[in-house]
Amino acid sequence: MVLDLYNIRTNENHTLITLDIKDLYVNLPVQGIIQITKFWLNKDSCDNTITEQTLHILEIILEQNYFQYNGQYYQPDKSIAMGSPISSTLAEIYLLYLEEIYVKLWLENREIILYKRYIDDILIIYDQTKTDETTIYNTINNNGKHLEFKIAGKDNNTISYLDLSIGTPTT
Repeated sequence: MVLDLYNIRTNENHTLITLDIKDLYVNLPVQGIIQITKFWLNKDSCDNTITEQTLHILEIILEQNYFQYNGQYYQPDKSIAMGSPISSTLAEIYLLYLEEIYVKLWLENREIILYKRYIDDILIIYDQTKTDETTIYNTINNNGKHLEFKIAGKDNNTISYLDLSIGTPTT
């Protein structure tokens, strides 16, 4: 079988799974976001002054983390607000870090043949001779400590990804 969209050849050893990140924004740790932003700035060899100023501005933004519910104002102590204009960017920075550290290695070792993510929904094709669903699930949940990744179930050899039903071959 060939997936024309990505020109990937699959065989009987390849299996398709989808993951979903439960409550992404409210589980992103503020200190983790700051540390990961520092990682990316250092990786791009930013000037120390620029790095420090950027991190200082980010800390100020994250301290202004308020939301209103039922006429009352609240300030979460460990996560980012869902409606904030910067939340999706911070979530992306955080998830790109996890992909850089863990998924990149899986792809290089050909344990995972395809990895695609849209916000908090992930599609993976993996080689059953090199890894399995449980190993992927445990590794990603142990390393993304603050996030809970859930494997989407299969129903009649069909999985759901972004409201699409994708048929999987029967074994």
